[in-house]
Amino acid sequence: MSEQQQNTGPASFSHLFPVPPGTPTTEQKPPSTQQQQQQQQPAVEHTNTLSSNAGVDYVIVFRFPTDKRDATIETRVRDSMIALTAKLTRANLCYQVKPGRTHGTLLVLVGCPTSTLEQELERERIRDFLLGIRVKGLDDEDAGLGDTTGLTDAERLRVVYEILTGPESDGGANVSPNLDPYVESIMALHDDRFDKEWIHSWSRKWLIDKDDLTKIRNHFGEKVAYYFAFLQYYFLWLIAPASVGGLMVMFGGRSLSITYSLGMLIWSVTFIEMWKRKEHELAVEWNVRNCSKHERKRVEFKGDRTVKDQVTGEEVPYCPPWKIFTRRAMSIPGVAIGAAALSVIVACVFVLQLFLHEYYNGPFRQILHYAPTIGYVLLIPTMTNIYSAWMRILNNYEMHKTETSWEYHYTQKIFVANFLVAYLSLFFIAWIYIPFGDHVLPYLTELNVSHSHQKVDFQRLRGQLVYFVVTGQLIGFATEMILPYAMKLVMPKVEKVLHKDEGQDADTATDLSDDAASSKFMQKVYKEVDLPDYNIYTDYVEMVIQFGYVSMFSSVWPLTSLCCLINNWVELRGDALKIFDLSHCVLKVWVPGLETWKH
Repeated sequence: MSEQQQNTGPASFSHLFPVPPGTPTTEQKPPSTQQQQQQQQPAVEHTNTLSSNAGVDYVIVFRFPTDKRDATIETRVRDSMIALTAKLTRANLCYQVKPGRTHGTLLVLVGCPTSTLEQELERERIRDFLLGIRVKGLDDEDAGLGDTTGLTDAERLRVVYEILTGPESDGGANVSPNLDPYVESIMALHDDRFDKEWIHSWSRKWLIDKDDLTKIRNHFGEKVAYYFAFLQYYFLWLIAPASVGGLMVMFGGRSLSITYSLGMLIWSVTFIEMWKRKEHELAVEWNVRNCSKHERKRVEFKGDRTVKDQVTGEEVPYCPPWKIFTRRAMSIPGVAIGAAALSVIVACVFVLQLFLHEYYNGPFRQILHYAPTIGYVLLIPTMTNIYSAWMRILNNYEMHKTETSWEYHYTQKIFVANFLVAYLSLFFIAWIYIPFGDHVLPYLTELNVSHSHQKVDFQRLRGQLVYFVVTGQLIGFATEMILPYAMKLVMPKVEKVLHKDEGQDADTATDLSDDAASSKFMQKVYKEVDLPDYNIYTDYVEMVIQFGYVSMFSSVWPLTSLCCLINNWVELRGDALKIFDLSHCVLKVWVPGLETWKH
């Protein structure tokens, strides 16, 4: 994408709606001789990802309703697009508007010129030095502060994203799905060549080495690199308890061993502390220590007034600490109510399951046997989604200044739901069902309920744990990997059938492209737009929940660590495939570590 495409926005989508009289239009002037000479030079610094994506850094998905022709809606959509392209122009970003694969979708392809990138990079490096993030002095640089030589793909995309979403007072475009009408998302594009090479390389290795982590960090950013570093570190630490647990089962060692339980306790604490040390080493090596100081304020954080930052001199919104503390304290009862409601639902479903499976022997037993499973499938996900939406409302009420703070507190609230769903049934069996299960029989006799029940022992607890560790992880792998790949193969054929009678289907959309190369590139863009976002939260939740099974319940079933070890070896490769092929390219975020998850 060259700089001469910078003002082609309105002309690219004006054919979609009739332009009413009096609407201002953008008239392009012929470039001067000096401008023509400048346009002959490459406008964008071509890193590997950039060169493979036709100079496009980000794609803004602009989606609007098309169910009915309404002049008001058409005017609103046109004004929103004009406002969006005006923002990009003021931020000195190149853009081109293309029709989407489906009706009602426009794709704004955004590229950052070298001059704009250098200016932002210079401001960032000065800001980092003032905040104590960069350890080198400003005079120690061999090249200029804005020099882009050696800039990795992740660093470039992170800086461009800050230009794209930063406030206009700082030279940014201030584009956000939360602010701009009809802007659905902002996404980067995959580097297909890098993805194929990396998958081929990993398929021939048992473990990833330091160079592999460096490649991940340079291409996907620190957030993804930290996840893979943690997953491999955790995988290696699981070898010891997996070996001991396997030997215990092989030589007939008894379960519920106090010695083994004490050993797992020591192992868990040692692992956490050693990971903190490893995390600190990576932060120093990747130069992201204290990078949270660099983070800008959230757009949603308005504050009561603006004050001047003592370090950077910028005008920033300010809210008194007592007001923020009061709001966060007021959200605690809301979290407690949500957790209590979810706990009641989970407990009721599990108690019903125990009653029908372990006690009930009356009419329709075979049919009622499946009632808890149906209830679990229908109720638990629905209640979890309601709980998550409620936590998001509470989190927004707390007025967090930065995205890191918002995500930190939101993760803590949401993890309560994951904790209850994952562990409540195990705690119920261990602390209520096993000690008091036999006391239920006299009450069933008094109520004339036909029942049959064997003596309660810890085998029921072991069976539940085996389900979570083996069956649950297999189901999780199927839903994460097998089902998305199947949908990826089936959905294009379904779309062809659905769109064959429409005026413009998925294939003819690219006929608007200028040449074969452009058509091929737009096909790639269309495919990636249809992919879901990658949510690293779900992967972290899976690992943290699994760590809880290993550290708290391995004495019940010593093979827990071995099963998790095997699962994590597959998970290392499965998550890589998911990031490369089954989701949007990950947004590059500067993080100093695992943040919330290590606590």
